[in-house]
Amino acid sequence: MKKFLSTIILIAAVICFCWSAFSLGRYAWQSWTTQKNLDDLAGEINDTPLLINEAGDTETEEVSESEQMMAKYGNLYGRNQDFIGWLSIEGTKINYPVMYTPYDPQHYLRRNFDGDYDIGGMLFADYRCSFDPDSTDIIIYGHHMKNGTMFGPLMDFKDADYLKEHSTVTFDTIYRPGTYQIFASFLSAAYDDASNEFKYYNFINADSEEELTEYLDNIKALSLYYDEDNVPVFGDKILTLSTCDYTQDDGRFAVLAKRIR
Repeated sequence: MKKFLSTIILIAAVICFCWSAFSLGRYAWQSWTTQKNLDDLAGEINDTPLLINEAGDTETEEVSESEQMMAKYGNLYGRNQDFIGWLSIEGTKINYPVMYTPYDPQHYLRRNFDGDYDIGGMLFADYRCSFDPDSTDIIIYGHHMKNGTMFGPLMDFKDADYLKEHSTVTFDTIYRPGTYQIFASFLSAAYDDASNEFKYYNFINADSEEELTEYLDNIKALSLYYDEDNVPVFGDKILTLSTCDYTQDDGRFAVLAKRIR
């Protein structure tokens, strides 16, 4: 009987080991595939767009912002018209396309750029935001991926010194380029709709100076970092980068930036 039990335990241990090895291998493969797909997308960006003049020659010309953006990101937009822009933070791994699907708010939660299943999904903008013209706040969501993709690197911004060294965010849309300066980072949560708790993710447009002030007061009360010298005023545009925080139930961590050009 003891020999039989030992054999059963050994078989169970081997099965568990094989399953763990398979799971780790599959996760590593998915991570590698995800990053390769994202790198391929970055390779489709045309950083030196050339336009054709009337004589048929190629030369750089003075064009509108929307023409510049379509010349730069036109390949991506032609491939998938859910593409709304490109987000990057210099010195970090965050360098990704952003999707926008008001017809299906979480369409890219577990899909890659081409619509195939991907556990990491894509960065995507809140369906309530607008881009032409821009809403007061553009909220971009991304998974907190432990393999370092999507908004996994955003966790580094909990450290104020790190944040200060990486405080410039670039978010180009298909309509215009954009540069933002981070002014706040904070912890919050996803609350029940009936809750009276402050829900930062419901702030899309400020219709008055008072409404913006109330929003900023709530942000300041939550903040791990708050730059008083860079706080937006009424009429400024805000960019919110939001991801999950696993230190609390339904936790959220967000970084806020003000458009500076």
